[in-house]
Amino acid sequence: MNAPPALDVLMIGPHPVDETRIDGGVQAAVHGLCRRLVATGAVARLEVIATPRRVGGVVTHTRVGDVPVTHLTAPWRFLASSVLHVPKILRGLRGSKRRIVHLHGSGLFEAALLVGCLLRRVPVVWTLHGLTEKETRDAWLRAPSPTARLRHLLYAVCERLQLRLAQSLIVDTPYVARAVARRARAVPAPIPQGIDFAEFAAARAAERHGRLVVSVGVFHPRKGHDRTLAAFARVVARFPDARLELIGTLVDPAHFAELEASVRRLGLADEVRLRPDLPRAEVLDALGRARLFALHSQEESQGIAVCEAMAAGLPVVLTRAGGLPDVVADTGAGRLVDFDDVEGFADAVVELLGDDRARATASAAAIARARDFDWSDILRGVVERYRLAIAGRPNTRLPHYPDVRSAPPSADE
Repeated sequence: MNAPPALDVLMIGPHPVDETRIDGGVQAAVHGLCRRLVATGAVARLEVIATPRRVGGVVTHTRVGDVPVTHLTAPWRFLASSVLHVPKILRGLRGSKRRIVHLHGSGLFEAALLVGCLLRRVPVVWTLHGLTEKETRDAWLRAPSPTARLRHLLYAVCERLQLRLAQSLIVDTPYVARAVARRARAVPAPIPQGIDFAEFAAARAAERHGRLVVSVGVFHPRKGHDRTLAAFARVVARFPDARLELIGTLVDPAHFAELEASVRRLGLADEVRLRPDLPRAEVLDALGRARLFALHSQEESQGIAVCEAMAAGLPVVLTRAGGLPDVVADTGAGRLVDFDDVEGFADAVVELLGDDRARATASAAAIARARDFDWSDILRGVVERYRLAIAGRPNTRLPHYPDVRSAPPSADE
């Protein structure tokens, strides 16, 4: 039997400048995938073009770990101006019959790249991270403004265009697959974003004292940290020694200021710490000290932070938002409540903080479930997508990697 052809992959998506500081779940997923592709020798060549996170400055070329990375910047005023980099990227794709593009995310830059690759017959695997149209619509409804409306319209058009054109589509949960199935040209392949299960071995083995609850998620209204704070005020009334750490990338300074004001208004200055932009080591340390993970998110396609918390051995208290029911499934790894049910959320936290047996049972279930999201299993599905795209069969149905159990459709699907 002939060996499968060596793969030359150009990865395009969010990627950290420094491995010690990861900003958000999509960046963690792209970085983790790249590391595992190189470490396992699954590809012969891998390069990364990191999508812009800032306006102005020079394009830099560096290595992050063993991966060569080009960090783009938006050349003019708005991040959407990063589309001006597309012609040069497309010119660089000439000449390799084994080259495949793995494109992450949606937006003007990503849509233009997808169109350009298809016109040049360059095989593309596209990973849709979340439902950008839904997320930007929710953001516009939370804080109506002309800018928010225009942003929603731009992302809605780009996401729908990409869905109509993409010949190979990866989504992270059955929730997203159900949501886009009618609009997508390709059969959505539910292949989750992965984690490095071994990275959390120290956190799993750590001695845990006190009643610390940790929530990890970017400081943005979509993550529902304001509801988590309101619920935690009820938890402290039951357990005065309970403590909460909110950890995440600072993407919305105005919202962060509102959270600081909420901490003061609720009288939680001694019980709550807001910890933005932490190095990776400090995030892992917090997971090792905590007894429980809690996230009151309004919308979540998968939630890498949830999978990492389970890998650290933490029971999880979550909302029934987006793909979170798919992630936890019926494993008993935690509790699910409706979004905006602050009282129910607080009750679930109180239950797991106060019942050692229930918490230990949920912790064991969380660890077992987290193993399903290790890159060692997920990588097979991604590489198979690459090979099918190269072979001209990008829309072939595949088994799920891993078996992410479906949940019934939610009311807003």
